[in-house]
Amino acid sequence: MDSQTQIGIGAAAGIAIITILEPHMKTYLAVLAYLTLGVIMIWGFWPIIRSIAIIGLPFVPYLPLHKVAANYYGKTRNTAMAEFAERSSDSPDKILNWYGYWMANHGVRIFGKRPPSPNIEQVPQDDIGRSLHFKNGASELWEHYKTHPTFSDLSVKWGDLIKHRKALLGRGSN
Repeated sequence: MDSQTQIGIGAAAGIAIITILEPHMKTYLAVLAYLTLGVIMIWGFWPIIRSIAIIGLPFVPYLPLHKVAANYYGKTRNTAMAEFAERSSDSPDKILNWYGYWMANHGVRIFGKRPPSPNIEQVPQDDIGRSLHFKNGASELWEHYKTHPTFSDLSVKWGDLIKHRKALLGRGSN
């Protein structure tokens, strides 16, 4: 079933919940009807719920750091913060790396995979900028002496972005 049909069925179930004639039913039947229609409504609206954005973010716990960095660069374009990132960087990748450091320094936890492991783990916050450095547009963390990334597939939790949103946009502390 395609998403539009599913959304239509969900909308119909939502309207049915609103228009049901509860006074004409016994309480247990009304509760059962409401629960059934509520489940159908949630199932129908799931394609929308799944893509709901909280400050522009999808409904998943981890977000790719390079996309989040690009998003914050876009949001802060033509501000002193973006101008500083542009002046201190000579490529788009380095601008995104700068935003990766900015986020890490303002309370956002960075997560990544240690190749070849498929598991996501938190990157030690104190190591970012000291022994670990962003590369490739904030998509990897490298140690200077290594020939491969120490962490790849970098990501952040959207809860951290919400918690630190003011600081990340350069509007003061949380």
